[in-house]
Amino acid sequence: MRVEVLGGPERRRRWSQDDKARIVEETLAPGAKVTEVARRNGVAASLVFTWRRQARTSEQVVPSFAPAQIAAAAASAEETPTTADGRVAPWQPRVLD
Repeated sequence: MRVEVLGGPERRRRWSQDDKARIVEETLAPGAKVTEVARRNGVAASLVFTWRRQARTSEQVVPSFAPAQIAAAAASAEETPTTADGRVAPWQPRVLD
């Protein structure tokens, strides 16, 4: 039986993306058992199952961004309320009939 004592204020281990990918890849080998792979690498099996789900659904642990395109709205003069000096008036909720 192996016991690992973690000292200092940090109690949680940090796993790099490369380590996670390597461990998940080990579990995908024919005949591999997740619990054995987890035990061999010193990881909780539940954590390995979470990493597998994230890899399967392409979830990222780090934020990812998607490109966005903003199209200009074509508004006619009567749709855009203006003040007496020609500036655009502050937004006011419309009452629908």
